[in-house]
Amino acid sequence: MVSEMRRSAKHQNLQKRMRITRKVASNELADKPVTKTPNSFIPKKSRVANGKRRKQLLVLVTVLLATLTAGFQHFVLTLPKATTHQLQFTDGIIVMTGGQQRLDDGVRLLTEGLANKMLISGVGKGVNRAILVQELGLTETQIGVLFCCVELDHAAQDTFGNAKSAREWSRRHDMQSLRLVTANYHMPRVLLIFSRELPDVDLYQWPVTPDDLDLANWWKDLASLRLLAREYAKYMAVYLRV
Repeated sequence: MVSEMRRSAKHQNLQKRMRITRKVASNELADKPVTKTPNSFIPKKSRVANGKRRKQLLVLVTVLLATLTAGFQHFVLTLPKATTHQLQFTDGIIVMTGGQQRLDDGVRLLTEGLANKMLISGVGKGVNRAILVQELGLTETQIGVLFCCVELDHAAQDTFGNAKSAREWSRRHDMQSLRLVTANYHMPRVLLIFSRELPDVDLYQWPVTPDDLDLANWWKDLASLRLLAREYAKYMAVYLRV
């Protein structure tokens, strides 16, 4: 009987100690600070500042895209057109290869006496005057002009090369004025590059409109849109070039 009473007392004491231990542990957990998420460590002012920066960046990107789009539209709508007025005589004509129509127009302008000499810049290797006669289907008068007054430049590989060849050619012949013959979409970049390379030479333009370029519906024709967008990007790269 006594032993049973002792066991009961020990059991009650054990339960009491366990209750006390749980209470102490509970109090310690209550006093312990709650672990915060990483975002909650960022002060409110910093979160507001980050939000403003994101909005500013979004506005900047939107304005930039709108500016580029407007600039592209202006570029296309202001492409030069062939003039119907009487042309100014120039010392020389520069034809940049890239289409037979450019060569046809250049030879015609030279034959009509609108310049004394002509340079065809960027001619492929192996191409000579005899081959040009066969490809262009020239008249006897044009053939005579081709052999007497036309020089071929095989060195130029791009528009910068065209301008360098034109500079050397014009200096060699003491020319003060040049007429540039190339595609209308290419002309803005050509004028920009040539004006930098030949600052003391008067430049005139003869823009050629390719038959496969539909400027009336350029935004509907994927090929025309791609061509114009690529040329606009090249033009802007030259314009921003130091």
